[in-house]
Amino acid sequence: MSKKEILDICFRSFIVIVSNILLSIATVWFLEPAKLYAGGATGLAQLFQRLIIKFGGNINLGLLIFIVNVPIIIIGFKFVSKKFAIYSILAIVVQSLFTGLIKTTPFQSLAEDIVSFTKAGVLVSTMNYGGILTLAIFGGLLAGFASGLALRFGTSTGGIDVVAQALALHKNFSMGSITMVLNILIAIIGGGVLQGSWIVVLFTIVRMILNSLVMDKIHTGYTYTGIHIFSKFSQEIGHDIMINLKRGCTFLQVQGAYTHENRIEIYCVVSTYEVDRVMYIVDKYDKKAFITMSPVKKIRGNFVKKSII
Repeated sequence: MSKKEILDICFRSFIVIVSNILLSIATVWFLEPAKLYAGGATGLAQLFQRLIIKFGGNINLGLLIFIVNVPIIIIGFKFVSKKFAIYSILAIVVQSLFTGLIKTTPFQSLAEDIVSFTKAGVLVSTMNYGGILTLAIFGGLLAGFASGLALRFGTSTGGIDVVAQALALHKNFSMGSITMVLNILIAIIGGGVLQGSWIVVLFTIVRMILNSLVMDKIHTGYTYTGIHIFSKFSQEIGHDIMINLKRGCTFLQVQGAYTHENRIEIYCVVSTYEVDRVMYIVDKYDKKAFITMSPVKKIRGNFVKKSII
């Protein structure tokens, strides 16, 4: 491997470690105290843990996260890419380890009931709705940031992210929409059916909506950008894009209004994460090339969606 490839692997591995530590903190610090559910495989692990506890057993949440993720990784190998699946394995190990090791939270008091006395001197305990909402908001924001950060750089936080990546890649679905639908089912089964608390379901859904919005904002792997390139070396640039990015280009004959010089304009559409690679190719031939870019809302026709890595 070249030095650049080694540095790329190291950088992506660093992103995996950081994003999954953040996800572990979001789960243990913000969600667990309020008995709210995390997304995806972590949410399934929480569901199984509470089911086991209900029947008198006990098991570490980190271990359950690892077990639940094993079949999901197989999906990553088959339908996304081997590299993506390998990063997902690293993600699972880091997330399982830190979730198991983090034992306490500085925000436990936000989930505790509010105790007060009535005028008659009777002790009354009420649920701390404001505290639980605060935990749901910050848990959702932090978890969404962690997942979006990992996916933006072609890595993973494991779990449903892998399934969502496969569906987004092959079925053109929104990452956030996929995870939100699956996670709402977990919330209803876990909070409503198992725990008998529809309040938990409502607050978990708030967390999930925030998670999905943040994740879709940060992760831009499967949105598209249309690029117009004007250069004296358009033939060379277009050929390089087609060979190295495997993206088609259209050559348009154009004329400058001021100079009246005939030029060739290149138009191509790429996934947003490929824009930097296009800029690198252009700079090889012409650092003074005039370039405009605009978001492409929808594509119809022959456009191949590729895994980020």
